[in-house]
Amino acid sequence: MTFLAPLFLLGALAIAGPVLFHLIRRNTKEKFTFSSLMFLQPDLPRVTRKSRLEDILLLIVRCALLAMMALAFARPFFRQSNPRANNPSAGQRIVLLIDTSASMRRNGVWDSTISKAHAEIKETRPIDNLAILAFDDKTTPLLRFDQWRDLPEPNRLPAAQQALNALRPGWGGTHLGNAIQSASDLLEEDTTGARKRIILITDRQDGSRLEGLQGHDWPEDLRLTLQTIAPKSPGNAGLQLAPGRGVEETGSRRVRVINSSDASREQFHLAWLKTGQHASTNSIPVYVPAGQSRTVTAPRRPSSSDWRLTLLGDTEEFDDSLFITPEVPEPIRIHYVGNDQTDDTEQMRFYLERVFSKTRHQHVTVLAHEPSGLAAQLAHPDDRLLIIGETIPQEHIARVRAFCKTGHSVLLVLKDVSLSGTLTALAASDPIPLSEAVVNKYALLSQLDFEHLLLVPFNEPRFSDFTKIHFWKHRTLEPARLSGARVVARFDAGDPALLDLPIGSGHLFVLASGWHPADSQLALSSKFVPLLYSMMELGSPSGTFKAANLIGQPITLPGEAKVLRTVKGPEGAEKIRPGTSVFHAKQPGIYTLQGTRPATFAVNLSPHESRTDLLPMERLEGLNLPFAHKNKEMVAIAKKREQTLVDEQLEKRQKIWRWLIVAAILLVLLETLLGGWMWRRPAAGGATEGAA
Repeated sequence: MTFLAPLFLLGALAIAGPVLFHLIRRNTKEKFTFSSLMFLQPDLPRVTRKSRLEDILLLIVRCALLAMMALAFARPFFRQSNPRANNPSAGQRIVLLIDTSASMRRNGVWDSTISKAHAEIKETRPIDNLAILAFDDKTTPLLRFDQWRDLPEPNRLPAAQQALNALRPGWGGTHLGNAIQSASDLLEEDTTGARKRIILITDRQDGSRLEGLQGHDWPEDLRLTLQTIAPKSPGNAGLQLAPGRGVEETGSRRVRVINSSDASREQFHLAWLKTGQHASTNSIPVYVPAGQSRTVTAPRRPSSSDWRLTLLGDTEEFDDSLFITPEVPEPIRIHYVGNDQTDDTEQMRFYLERVFSKTRHQHVTVLAHEPSGLAAQLAHPDDRLLIIGETIPQEHIARVRAFCKTGHSVLLVLKDVSLSGTLTALAASDPIPLSEAVVNKYALLSQLDFEHLLLVPFNEPRFSDFTKIHFWKHRTLEPARLSGARVVARFDAGDPALLDLPIGSGHLFVLASGWHPADSQLALSSKFVPLLYSMMELGSPSGTFKAANLIGQPITLPGEAKVLRTVKGPEGAEKIRPGTSVFHAKQPGIYTLQGTRPATFAVNLSPHESRTDLLPMERLEGLNLPFAHKNKEMVAIAKKREQTLVDEQLEKRQKIWRWLIVAAILLVLLETLLGGWMWRRPAAGGATEGAA
């Protein structure tokens, strides 16, 4: 039997009290009164000490009561054997967690990592279970527990060492929180009760992501051993794209240069280098003190594609290159169906062709067609938006609907009521009658749906005022006849002004009035240009394509995903199977999506990997990670603490103290009855003698 609070056993020393009380008497048992002594001064009886105990049974009961109370407060329990604690040869479940992020490419870090990993594997015993995980942005198993168990015992260590020899550091970020959680979840799958251990080998750089570790409920028997790898020489500088606006009006890039707090170098240079080139005469100096960063304007990028912006003068080169795509404007084609003349200021085409301009990022071309001229159109990959201002022949309706279904935008401008048939055909609905609205002077826009994707750019107080646009004429229709249509804007009289009817993955917009002077002042409003640009952006089947990406992030490829495509990058060409529109780059560089419309994009290192200062242990300890103690005294304290927790759980389950309290209560009752009986016994004897 073991006691949770053994100091309470000292209370058993109170048993000496009843023994002393039974040996010491302050008065006699019997009293006799004599008449001749009635005038004498009474005197207290002398305390007498007997050489023998009386009332042995009552003494035993009282001593037993005190012993029961002392035992109850000491909280006794029966300790069960713990095979893991008592048997040092019991097996363990070990997860070897190896950091393969880009910062592990620093000089000497990876060699030390592999050496430590091999040393940990050599210490693995045959009765242990071993798993090896590699992590950067994601965690990848190299050797699972089931694979370890399935191998013959002589082949286990060679298999683990072979997995290590094939491992190389990648270019991803360091998601430390996800890696430790994955290792913990893998260990929790065990139901055998074996001891659990995680051995983490990392450079512990400050850019590590720790999401998910705060407040995580770790298993009680899990221990984490941290092996920190230091580079051969301290210090590191990194090159990143500046946050926010990275391109100035001149086309130059704003970049950020950071320097670690332990760096010994402060003078660097920025230059554009070709692949394989390591020096340049055309560079700009950059001064960055240790522990600080500077945002500078980089030299203008050369026109060809085989260039990278490089930071010269740094001892660690893994984060000194920045890949930026050449600034090639995106070609965009917009089709307009109408009989308007280019120089006719009273028609819509005149204002439409002045909306879109050529910029550094986009070259927009407006192509005008007569209603019968759509036979060979709407098949080019640069087509983005179709604007209809005249009645379309029935043979072209299917082509327009197919164009819309593939994710493009179609704008039908109701210049007059004769477009009712075209609206009915495009909507594939019952006849939709149109009528001229009765307008008193002019109509205004109201009840705009700023949550619609088309009007999201206007969802700010300084942009949301449409009350200055006057509409002299407009057409009316019943929105209920367009099943599934959403009213984006209404006139002040309640008639719909702009509707959106989804067709496939595209949009059919219906504008109830034209923007030529006879119908409205829309073309003269500041809202006209951004409204058409918003329609054009919604007409991109693949959405906005990011030309700048980071390692570890999925890259959504533009274009049709139903065919086999090829992405060419620094590692060569990679096939993208049909139905897949997401690409994961494995290293920084310039990538090209080959096809009828090639797309070029850049992939760079995560900015967090350049933060190579040592992550403070206080941050990790503040997350309550189950670290294993290194010195023997701390190990002994931890074992004692663990044994105390086990003892408390056993004592709570057994609850022997409750039975001891019940026994003490019974002894109190017995002592009361026995004491009363013994008190009355002498009086009964004296009465009998007097009677005799």
